[in-house]
Amino acid sequence: MARTVSKLSGRHLVRFSRSWSLLLFLSPLLLASNSPGTKVTVRHIPAGYSSETTAYWQGDRKRLEYRNSSGNGLGPHIATITRCDLKRMFELNLDSSEYASGPYPPKPLTKEQMHARGLDQQTISWSEKPMLRIEIKTVDTHERKQLFGHTARHVITTRKQIPLEGSRSQPEETVQDGWYIDLNQEISCDPLYLRNTGSYSAFALLSVNRTHETQTMDRPEFVQVGQPERGFALEELGTSETTYTAADGATKHARSKDEKVVTELYEGPLDPALFEVPHGFRHVEQIDHNSPRTPLSPVREFWERVKYTVANWFSFD
Repeated sequence: MARTVSKLSGRHLVRFSRSWSLLLFLSPLLLASNSPGTKVTVRHIPAGYSSETTAYWQGDRKRLEYRNSSGNGLGPHIATITRCDLKRMFELNLDSSEYASGPYPPKPLTKEQMHARGLDQQTISWSEKPMLRIEIKTVDTHERKQLFGHTARHVITTRKQIPLEGSRSQPEETVQDGWYIDLNQEISCDPLYLRNTGSYSAFALLSVNRTHETQTMDRPEFVQVGQPERGFALEELGTSETTYTAADGATKHARSKDEKVVTELYEGPLDPALFEVPHGFRHVEQIDHNSPRTPLSPVREFWERVKYTVANWFSFD
């Protein structure tokens, strides 16, 4: 054995060391390329317009492609790439060949950054006692059908927002009627707040007391009936009914629909280049996500502000 080791000394040992280092370097790439991948395209059809989002994930890498909309305009083609092995996220403007990058998971904003962006925490407070009941009822109809080679289950989830004594929120009811499969989209470095938490995540809380954004928020209490649906929706139709007070003091009712349909579900090898920044892209501090500015309805304007606020709770430096 000692003689065998001596033969690997000198020039041969250097070659062996370089080969072994190269193998260690390439191993994550080889594993990523050989592990099964998934591609999903979802068509989103809210009232008045439709859009598509395509997601790819393979191993500990994820890519999302989409276009923002504002009024009747569409923004540039955007892609985000998340790499757990690099602990980085990359945002790409595919039209201008520019990209920005930052740590992943993103870092919470400092107090100074919160103040600079007008998001001081002291401007948000909660009522001392619950003033809003959120009742979530999930019913599995036990209907099944085949979609994209998977057995999908038919589940209906009803969420009721019920104001309690002293509440300034309005009653609201939302029904999600969908077909779901078990399809894990998570990668290991996803933070807990982004992991799949069912049809109604913490983001739904942002609609609470939406007409009093800078005042005390109604503290909610939750009532869960049935097992929450945590699967991936291949088809989902959401209907919402809400009551609100108009500017003239009159009580009015609004109804809206929102539909999501998977148009493509592919499971198999993916091109590793999907998870790389293309050669020739220019690094910038921040990419442009938005379409040319057009007037928004009050409801769309509110949700645009909500999305901007949530996005800016975290630093992308």
